[in-house]
Amino acid sequence: MRFDHVIIATDDLARSADRLRATTGLVAVEGGTHDGLGTCNHIVPLGRGYLELVTAHDRDLAQGNDFGRLVLAALAEADEAIAGWAVEVDETVLRARAATGAETIGRLTRRGIGIHHLGMARARISPALPFLLARDAGSQSPEAMSAAHAVVPTGIDMLTVAATRPDLDTWLATPVGDTSPPLPVTCDGTGRGITRIDIATGAGIVTLTPQEPTKGMRA
Repeated sequence: MRFDHVIIATDDLARSADRLRATTGLVAVEGGTHDGLGTCNHIVPLGRGYLELVTAHDRDLAQGNDFGRLVLAALAEADEAIAGWAVEVDETVLRARAATGAETIGRLTRRGIGIHHLGMARARISPALPFLLARDAGSQSPEAMSAAHAVVPTGIDMLTVAATRPDLDTWLATPVGDTSPPLPVTCDGTGRGITRIDIATGAGIVTLTPQEPTKGMRA
């Protein structure tokens, strides 16, 4: 199990990408339209993890699936918001979790290639908890995409979430934090969802917050 990405929902991909570039030096690369979900994205590859900027280009279609509802819920009271985060696991882990009957496996693709996911409906209700995903065999993580960044990102340094450590450890069935490099997550019981994203770059730490998710601050 490893940290995969953070989702930032926006009603204007170009505006959010421009502001992120202007304030952090990080560039969003056009991703594409998700098959039949009413959503499309831009990717900000970070080397270790990535940011996914997502918008709902067809709200009626988006309302009919878990991913679209996650995006729409985040945008209910803002034009840009941190919608959630994901960890990558093996397909066998998804199958084992689904076998308990508590969660069902969903599918998300772009041009036919994509992921299976689990826990997205719970993540919409409790956004401090991640959903789990497993990529199609042979497909590469977007974290490795090429981007003309003005700084050199080396990955997510730390993700701060408004959850208790026991709740998060129980949901993931594994510990997180400084002692678990694949899961650089710290828990803060105040607030809701993700409360801070620290990104390591060659020019220092860049921090994103829920108030203005694509307006970066330098340490």
